Formats: sequence, C-alpha cells, structure tokens
Amino acid sequence: MSLRSYASKKATVHPPRRTYLYNQYNDIIQNHRAVFVFQHNNLTVKEFTQIRQDLSSNATLTVLRPSVFSAALRSTKYCNLQPLLTGPSCVLYSNADDSTDVLKRSVELLSKNKKLLLLGGKLDDLLLTQSDVLKVVDLPSLDQLRAQVVGVIEAPARKLISTLSQPANELHSVLDRRI
Repeated sequence: MSLRSYASKKATVHPPRRTYLYNQYNDIIQNHRAVFVFQHNNLTVKEFTQIRQDLSSNATLTVLRPSVFSAALRSTKYCNLQPLLTGPSCVLYSNADDSTDVLKRSVELLSKNKKLLLLGGKLDDLLLTQSDVLKVVDLPSLDQLRAQVVGVIEAPARKLISTLSQPANELHSVLDRRI
C-alpha cells in the first residue's frame, strides 16, 4: 500500500522581469481598445525604431515574449488569440477614440514592410482574424460615416424645397421674358 501526498503544490515564484512583463501584457490586453498581433521576421533594431517613429502617437508597437503574453491571455476572455503567438511576435495597441482610423494608418504603414505579417487581434470586445482586420481597414472613417448619414437625412428635405420652389421660379422666368 502506498501513501499519497495530497499537499498542495508550492506556488511558483517567477523572476521579477517575467512578472513585470506579465503585468504589462495584462494591462495591454485589458485596458486598450485595439490590440493587433503581428509576426516579425528578421527585423533589425534600426527597422523597429523606424517603424515606431513612423506610427502615430496614438499607437504603440511592442515586441512580445510569446510565452508570457500567452500566459496573460489565458486569464482573459481573449484566450482565443493564443494560437497567433507562434514565432517572433509583436503587438500594436491603441486606446484612441477612433481606433479604426489608427488601425487603418498603422496597417498601411506596416503592410509596406514585408517582414511584418498581420495575424489578427481584438477591437473593443471583438476578436478579429486577419481578413476581419482588413475588412475593418476598408471601412470609411467615423467622420465620413457621419457625413453620409447627414447627407441621407438632408436629401428628402432638399428635394421637397426644390419641388416647392420650382413653380415660383418658372413664374418668375416667364414674367421676366414678357416684361
């Protein structure tokens, strides 16, 4: 007969750097509206620095330690992003009000660089695949959508005014020709 020990496992103590990264990644996931995962292949420090400078002030690009980021994802509702973290990864995140505009500019900038590959991400509470992100990029900006809505609302009123003023304009032109 063997005796089993039912004692709980000792809590693992992680190095301070790993704990710091875990907390930083958890903050990125929880507190930013837009988080997009990229795979970077053979980018030099100079290229990364140039990309970071070219990005807007509302977006930040951070190189990840995939194992730590995956651990941070495990404790959130975005755990489905874990399969994206294969190989060298970086994350672009933003908390801007118009995240789609930031995303559009960032994806256009990053698509010029063939060493960065968009894998997917989250926008607000939605998980997006690569094709979903590209569809979001194709959407018009919030200001353009507002202008379109205003145009649709104004169109019937303009037609009504045109219809009502047309007989008066015709009468005026007839009287001008006769006098």
